[in-house]
Amino acid sequence: MLIGIDDTDSQHGMCTTYLGAVLKTALERQLRENVRLHLVRLNPTIRFKTRGNAAVGITTQSSCGVKDIVQAHIEDMACLHDENTHPGAVFIDRDTPPLDIQHFSHEAIRRELDISYAVKLIERNNVDFLAYKKGRGLIGALAAAGATLGKEDHTYELITYRYAQNHKKQRYINRESIYRADKVTYPYTWDTIDHKNSAIVFSPRSQDPVLYGIRGDDPYHVFAAHSKIISEPYEYMVLYVTNQGTDKHVQHEQIDALTEGCSYALTGTITTAPWAIEGGHIFFQIGEQQRTLRCVAFEPTKQFRAAVRKLCEGDRVVVQGSFIKDCLHLEKLRVVELQDQFKGINPMCCNKRMKSRGKGKGFKCVRCKTIKRHSDTQDIPITREIELGTYEVVPSARRHLAKPLIRDRCVRHPIFPSR
Repeated sequence: MLIGIDDTDSQHGMCTTYLGAVLKTALERQLRENVRLHLVRLNPTIRFKTRGNAAVGITTQSSCGVKDIVQAHIEDMACLHDENTHPGAVFIDRDTPPLDIQHFSHEAIRRELDISYAVKLIERNNVDFLAYKKGRGLIGALAAAGATLGKEDHTYELITYRYAQNHKKQRYINRESIYRADKVTYPYTWDTIDHKNSAIVFSPRSQDPVLYGIRGDDPYHVFAAHSKIISEPYEYMVLYVTNQGTDKHVQHEQIDALTEGCSYALTGTITTAPWAIEGGHIFFQIGEQQRTLRCVAFEPTKQFRAAVRKLCEGDRVVVQGSFIKDCLHLEKLRVVELQDQFKGINPMCCNKRMKSRGKGKGFKCVRCKTIKRHSDTQDIPITREIELGTYEVVPSARRHLAKPLIRDRCVRHPIFPSR
């Protein structure tokens, strides 16, 4: 049986992945079999989300009593009192999800879907379900049940969960052990630490059940990192197969075909050099076939903005990010071609640079008093301070779905991983 669950948490606590961990234990005890979990991150720009917009998928061999167990746990653990929490769960009594539900799962990662679409597929495929309040969680639940992560690029995340009595207390994780775990497993684990900003990334700050989550390419390195961590005791530990770090949310499109709330990678030429506004946000504009697009690197992207500032008009780039309010919020930047830049210098006379006579008034030799026109300046090429290649935001600003550059080990162009 394929089970999908979503929208049981809130901004004030709980976590849908925690419900998945608790259900795994309960189902294994009841069914006496190994229960598999997977974690699906959906469209990161969706309006109705809490933190990481995660839905949980559960796979069991048996279906006997499964719905009753899931229902009891949702009603006991979900934040039903929160006005923005509308849980949903689906139960597909098959080994493989129907093709139309697989397609729905792919769409839910890339764009915003309506609940009526989910209900239509549920009815068409005679899928059993649970819906609470507005039932908006049916969208994510159906997407999680329809995911086929094993057939495409996927990663892993090991998540540990705190004891309930500790949820409102400050987390204890030994900082030195985190650095040690990162050192011995990077680049096969990532986004554990933001070294440049001395920030711990793999542990949340909010009052929820998660103690920490280690993301990586394979279970071996994930567990190797986990073995180095010294922390407070944890109640549950779960290894999720997930679509995190895969760029599955990104579509390749032209500037004139963008949809609000979706994420894109697109090519263009810098038409307006970068400029900064109050708060440290950096903007620039690209164009392609008489269409233009404004792009922004926000202050939390930190050192990534240094690369953005070095762009010049005429540079050819590939930008990647979410399209929100007619602006692309940058996650990555690939510099494809650099425009030659020149600097004018004063002409020579008597083996010495001539002095300017003022704006537009030309130049005068301080020795022989010769005067030359302003147009006689000499242009010399400027060495650009940015290299061709791909740049990314810092780990502390990276979305769950964004693929870290360190995973692009086979690309033929330079990459500059943010470490």
